[in-house]
Amino acid sequence: MTHGEPSPTETWDAFFSEFYLRAYREEEASAQAREQALAAARLSGCPEGGELLDVPCGFGRHSLPLAAAGYHVVGVDRAQALLDEAQRRAGGERWPKLVRADYRELPFADERFDAAVNLFSSLGYLGDEQDTRALAEIGRVLRPGGRLVIEIMHRDLLVTRFQDTDWHMLGEGRLLLEQRTFDPALGLAQTTQTLIDAAGERDSRTFSLRVYTATELLGMLERAGFAEARCHGDLAGAPFGTNTRLVVVARR
Repeated sequence: MTHGEPSPTETWDAFFSEFYLRAYREEEASAQAREQALAAARLSGCPEGGELLDVPCGFGRHSLPLAAAGYHVVGVDRAQALLDEAQRRAGGERWPKLVRADYRELPFADERFDAAVNLFSSLGYLGDEQDTRALAEIGRVLRPGGRLVIEIMHRDLLVTRFQDTDWHMLGEGRLLLEQRTFDPALGLAQTTQTLIDAAGERDSRTFSLRVYTATELLGMLERAGFAEARCHGDLAGAPFGTNTRLVVVARR
């Protein structure tokens, strides 16, 4: 089957910008992000004080607590606006190191990192072929035996929980409205997010995203050179099912 294509790079560059920060930076600056980050690091088997890659890192929701826990974290993201926010939050600390790059072309030597994490549904932006390329590039910079931990939405869960409209209050009288369509056969979700400020001004972004099945993602990891990929239902290692998120731990 030929799957539908996600949005082009220009759409994602416009989304992962000040628009994204206005929508998400307050909601995700929480203790939950710290718990998720540390649980992912434990699943990865990264040694204490080890070299850990967070890719993509966004505005540091996971890189910062991992660095605070003593890991030598390098966060990579394509979006300069998000990296600037992460740097501001880091407050001049030595770690994490923050690097602007596309995760299909990581600017690191082979076998640089002990482990890597890819969290908060950070695949699906590029489509099957290019997402597989990104996974292979992450694998290239992992040391032999190093593990990648992926935490992501999957198609079967989205089918059961799909809502075509949703909204969130963001504080200061701001509202985030989401309108969605989803084609489960193609695994393609389209979303329009609209930010409405207290004065009623609107700013919208529309994007399409590939949502993989567990089987599809395991196949992509195999093609990218990973081995012994295991599925869990959460970052604590619970059993995977159609009603859970998908966490995959894959060894290089």
